Amino acid sequence: MLVLDSAAVPRRERLSLVVESVTDAALATSFTPQAERDAVHLMMSVWDLGGVKVFDTGVSAHTLVRTVGPGHEEEPALLLTYGLKGTGVHSQPGHQIAVRRSSVWATDLTAPYEHHISDTRTLTAKISNDVLGMPLDVVRPALEHLPMSPIAPLFRSHITEVRRVADDLDGVAALSLGTATVSLARALVASVSPDSRMSRDALEDALLLRVKAFVRGHLGESGLDAETIAAAHFVSVRHLYKVCAAAGLRLEQWIIEERLAHAGEELARSRALTISEVAYRWGFTSAAHFATRFRRTYGVSPREWQALNQPGAGRTRSTDRRPEVDGSS
Repeated sequence: MLVLDSAAVPRRERLSLVVESVTDAALATSFTPQAERDAVHLMMSVWDLGGVKVFDTGVSAHTLVRTVGPGHEEEPALLLTYGLKGTGVHSQPGHQIAVRRSSVWATDLTAPYEHHISDTRTLTAKISNDVLGMPLDVVRPALEHLPMSPIAPLFRSHITEVRRVADDLDGVAALSLGTATVSLARALVASVSPDSRMSRDALEDALLLRVKAFVRGHLGESGLDAETIAAAHFVSVRHLYKVCAAAGLRLEQWIIEERLAHAGEELARSRALTISEVAYRWGFTSAAHFATRFRRTYGVSPREWQALNQPGAGRTRSTDRRPEVDGSS
């Protein structure tokens, strides 16, 4: 992780730090502060997820301009940005997008652009065109419609979670999360592409990601089943099973595994909760059924597992099978 904080450098050096850092990250030609010199600031964190760079950026009001021509032949890339704070306007040839809190917009770094925005904070995924793997004649017409994509809420959730766990990722996990980010970016762009076939394919590709996000948000609901999930995503149960099968996912079994893993984590953290309370919190309708599934999966009962994970408790071989929650999207 790379962290830049203009407050950490001498006042006389702050403006040049902000100008150089922002223009480099956005492949811009110029950066013009719209704040008083002493009010110009930048806080930027960057993570490399193997082909995808994720930026958490807070910067004072400014105008960014990029021109394309001799001397500006940087690697083609796409910026996908989620606004957490700030308002403004983002313009590229053929379209203009209002920038506001909670909106998602894109910047095609192969084309000129102008970006006028107030004091802002954003989360951005920077993906090279080679990694994105989509033709420019498909990408460019879709960008003006990006804020209306049905996948935009999922992208916002995903990039927020990436930011939350980024500091704790190792090489393999970072690469896996980067791959998921690229898949979601492709779906986001293609879902609003004028090419109807590509739009349909993109929604198919993103369905599994959306299903996983939905399930993880509703694990505590005992009525969570294939019918509920399919209805929430406007697909048939048959189609849902088809998508899961293509990804090698056994839906009901995966839901139980997710519930057991979360329940195991909660039991390990606290002795204040009873086994029944934990079982019901994670969607099991019977404490006895929960205990049976837990022992079958991890080789110990929930109560034994809870005792083994208290401070100072001895460890046994069974704890090598500790529940782990899959953090991938």
